Amino acid sequence: MGTGLSSGTLPGSSAAELAALTSAAGGAGVDLRAGKGHGWERHGIDEGIAAVLGAGLSIYFLGSGLQLGERASRFHSIRPAIAVPIKVFCVAEPDQALVDAQCCAAVEQGIELLVETHHGGPDVVRLTALAERTGIGVVLDLLGLARIGGASRTQLRDLAPHVRAVQVKGFEPPENGWRHRPLESSDLDQVRQIVDDGAPVRAITVESRAGTPRQDLAVVLQLRAEVLR
Repeated sequence: MGTGLSSGTLPGSSAAELAALTSAAGGAGVDLRAGKGHGWERHGIDEGIAAVLGAGLSIYFLGSGLQLGERASRFHSIRPAIAVPIKVFCVAEPDQALVDAQCCAAVEQGIELLVETHHGGPDVVRLTALAERTGIGVVLDLLGLARIGGASRTQLRDLAPHVRAVQVKGFEPPENGWRHRPLESSDLDQVRQIVDDGAPVRAITVESRAGTPRQDLAVVLQLRAEVLR
């Protein structure tokens, strides 16, 4: 199970800077968000990816703003030279036939799609059904999960087989505006549960705007030590 930082945590950092800070904090890889003006892609997506890989880190996935269920979405349009999983969103009430066709087309093009739990997207029950039907993997974003209504223990157990990656961050409740704060061990209880339930999690990354990347990654590294003990 890999650990590291998201470019969303250090949006102003170049690819080399992101890689260096991740390594110094004990991480082994990153997830990258494309099309958001983050520093890692200022010289182009392929150049940024090459810089991260050249620093000896893995790239767990490349995030895009594309949405399953939107007819205009063309997932091959963000396909980098080096194959990495592509993270996408999904409309709240997707047309089943359209989403199935989009997932099939991605497979035919050799693209691995991962769909994120995200505000404005389907709730966890619909997302689980989508994953079961299409075989698509899930990026479990903890804040996104909370903002789509959360999940019961049973619902998380049902989702677990489809979770390929996790994005974590500490955050305040909605009455405080979902504000980011430093990560705490208790914030990762749902991650512990899905791992216990056998989720094939490849990576856990910190995507936070709390300004505490080293501290947050240390919490993740402690979790990794616990679950792999």
